[in-house]
Amino acid sequence: MRRTYAAITALVRLYMRIFWRLKIYNKERLSNLQNCIIAANHISAFDPPFIGSLVPFEIHYLAKWELFKNKLFGAFLLSVNCIPIKRGRIDKSAITRVKLVLRKKRSILIFPEGTRKSTRVKSGIGKFAIEAKTDICPVYIENSTDFWSCFLGKKRLKIVIGEKIKSDEFAGLQANKENYQKLSENVMKKILELKNEC
Repeated sequence: MRRTYAAITALVRLYMRIFWRLKIYNKERLSNLQNCIIAANHISAFDPPFIGSLVPFEIHYLAKWELFKNKLFGAFLLSVNCIPIKRGRIDKSAITRVKLVLRKKRSILIFPEGTRKSTRVKSGIGKFAIEAKTDICPVYIENSTDFWSCFLGKKRLKIVIGEKIKSDEFAGLQANKENYQKLSENVMKKILELKNEC
């Protein structure tokens, strides 16, 4: 892990522990997040740095293209392995970069809903997982929108690491839009089931 990346993630972890009263469930599964798609629910802009900072190695992130308009902030996002994606259309450049990350046996964090403003599961995770034959690890995050409740001790930031969904489990699925969507919805179901573990 690069020193700058390690320093940034260490600061985020400290911030979560002090101000958000972080509690991690199934901590022993953190090492399972290697070489897979990390799939999490998305409720806050804090979700990517919060989840990414827990992983004991560098991961990649998909981030909306608009965040890169500010050149300084865009350069920072690129330095922490963010891949810009244009939403609402097929972004071939982003798709190619994600496939390259997965071919190199690295992990990437993707939200099945695509955005925190949507509750509709998109087919993207299913497409990447089926085509790259990559495992998926569901992660559930709770209370990342409730800073004051966490800070005042009424709630805690909770992150639950799930069991890996092995690529063998969906190896028989043909690469088509219907199966991409079906797998994505199954992944979202597994993420939401993790709520019962916290």
